[in-house]
Amino acid sequence: MEQQGNGNETTREDLGLYQGPRAVDPEPPDDHSDDPQYMSRTRFLTGVALVTGGVITAAILVPVVGFAVAPTVQGEDWKWVDVGPYSAFPTDKTTSIAVSGPSPEANRRVFVRNRDDELIPIWNRCAHLGCPVAYASGGDNFSCPCHGGAYNSRGLVVGGPPPRPLDRMDVKIVNAQGKDVWIRGQRLSAANPQPKDRVLIGKAYSIDQQEQPFDLHPPGDPVTGTLSYLFPFTTS
Repeated sequence: MEQQGNGNETTREDLGLYQGPRAVDPEPPDDHSDDPQYMSRTRFLTGVALVTGGVITAAILVPVVGFAVAPTVQGEDWKWVDVGPYSAFPTDKTTSIAVSGPSPEANRRVFVRNRDDELIPIWNRCAHLGCPVAYASGGDNFSCPCHGGAYNSRGLVVGGPPPRPLDRMDVKIVNAQGKDVWIRGQRLSAANPQPKDRVLIGKAYSIDQQEQPFDLHPPGDPVTGTLSYLFPFTTS
């Protein structure tokens, strides 16, 4: 006990918490630390806010991303296009032609290389960012004026930023009887192509530096290596 100056007695316990009237009595703490299924109101509202924000973000981004990548990943309804007689592509020359496909998006310029007993249609779209490449007959090579991409006579990368060679297109040669003589550079009969045989250009495809074929990829996408897994989109 302690004696006050006025004679009133006050215990040590009375000197602690305020004991007078309160406007609002606080709710007693509810310890649910031993209940793994318990969710507090704050935790619940935080979860709701995160889920709602994720749904709104997805609703905004999905159409935007879809609009951006759809033109580069959609397939082409390709058909064989007759681009003229075999005589129009002289031996040991690379001839530039315009190919008209079944839709405006399929129209493109192609360099047809007739060398080493092989016919190779090479698309003039740079594999870096899609700029049109130019062919130099003197050096028998291709170059891109946009960012310095350089390719040899077969469209294989020899310098600059392109991640893969120039894309190619399927090709076949049909004789007067309508039989395939050549297809993608492979002879299918014992006879060599004749001047009046027809050359047909088909679907575009991508290749690697070893000239192995792959589904058509957009510009900037590698077809081999670790980075190719970061670019899953193709236009097959």
